[in-house]
Amino acid sequence: MDYYSKLGLTRGASDADIKKAYRSMAMKHHPDRGGDQAKFKEIEEAYRTLSDPEKKQIFDLGGDPNHQGGGGGGNPFEFRFNNGNFQNFGDIFGFGQRSHRRNASFNVNIEISLEDVLIGKEVNAEVGMPNGRKKIVNISIPPGIEHGQQIRYSGMGDHSMPDVPPGDLLVNVILRPHIKFRREGSNIIYDTTISAWDAMLGATLEIDALDNKKLNITIPPGSQPDTVLSCRGEGLPNMQSRIRGNLLIRIKVTIPKNLTAAQIETINSFKNNN
Repeated sequence: MDYYSKLGLTRGASDADIKKAYRSMAMKHHPDRGGDQAKFKEIEEAYRTLSDPEKKQIFDLGGDPNHQGGGGGGNPFEFRFNNGNFQNFGDIFGFGQRSHRRNASFNVNIEISLEDVLIGKEVNAEVGMPNGRKKIVNISIPPGIEHGQQIRYSGMGDHSMPDVPPGDLLVNVILRPHIKFRREGSNIIYDTTISAWDAMLGATLEIDALDNKKLNITIPPGSQPDTVLSCRGEGLPNMQSRIRGNLLIRIKVTIPKNLTAAQIETINSFKNNN
């Protein structure tokens, strides 16, 4: 769900804009005023997400802010109408208290390489606590993880208030662009350029795979531009099955320039005989 569009907003909207848009949409679509129940629930969910700094940051980073279902069930806001006016709106009008308190959760961004996606990675992250202390947390990046995915470590966030549950540590995974390969799901794409002669006559290429394995690739005679060759099992692992995808090699062909008169004559001779 695009929570911004549900409130008629664009990304980057301020907290004041979010609250104002929610108030307007809630009054318009509330079921007690003849509005649609499903529409009103979507508006509620959008506001609950974007008014929570932690969830808003996760959503802005491309993650799922309601991962693992959130908690608790039940509606943190109550809405009634009395002569057309809202009553008991809680935080949106600046009064009332949230029903649940807990320590803060922390967001940590971890940047990884395509090689890390292949084999996984262990990272020691330094997390700053509200009291100024630093905590070292061991983070395990599983093979096959996707860009933008989030790993939640329950109870590993702030615990400065001992009488309420500790917060969580939310790890946002960011994949660095690779110099040679690009990712498409479990497959990786490699673009290579060959001469027109190799495309016509065929050739053999040696390619370093992502794990540095040497691969000998046969270019068939008569290969056309944008031909894609597949090396099975040389891609990335699926995070659930751990089965590796394929390495897809996309062929680009260069056409020679500045041919000599003798070369042009030879090519024309070949052309006229075929």
